[in-house]
Amino acid sequence: MRLTRIAARVKRSPRPGLMSGQKGQMLVEVLIAVAILGVAGVAFLSALVVSYGAATLNDQKTTAESLSRAELERIRNAGYDTVVDNTTATLGYDVIVDAEYIDPATYLPTGSPLGMKKVTVTVNRQGKVLLVTETIKVAR
Repeated sequence: MRLTRIAARVKRSPRPGLMSGQKGQMLVEVLIAVAILGVAGVAFLSALVVSYGAATLNDQKTTAESLSRAELERIRNAGYDTVVDNTTATLGYDVIVDAEYIDPATYLPTGSPLGMKKVTVTVNRQGKVLLVTETIKVAR
């Protein structure tokens, strides 16, 4: 009997689980938790955008390197006189070959053929230079 008298004297809160004076604290806690999750979400999405941009740039550079290697291999296998200036469009990339005569002693450009050419291969995409490579072609 004594237990029922003590239980009757304890003042009950109008909402179960809350003590008196805590009515607005739960809303504030939920708002703070949502704000923290929002900041974390924005940071995650920002990192995702940067990662996508880096992956795209890396893919473009890899493709440019592959196109440049293929063009240099073609130049290596071609005859001395057949290596001339040209531009080729492949997969949205422009492969530009610039061949100029150079002096074998000084490696400076000359207007006349002296048995050496400096060949520059430039790979562009949408007007942006991605890769420039150079090689020397010797008449044999």
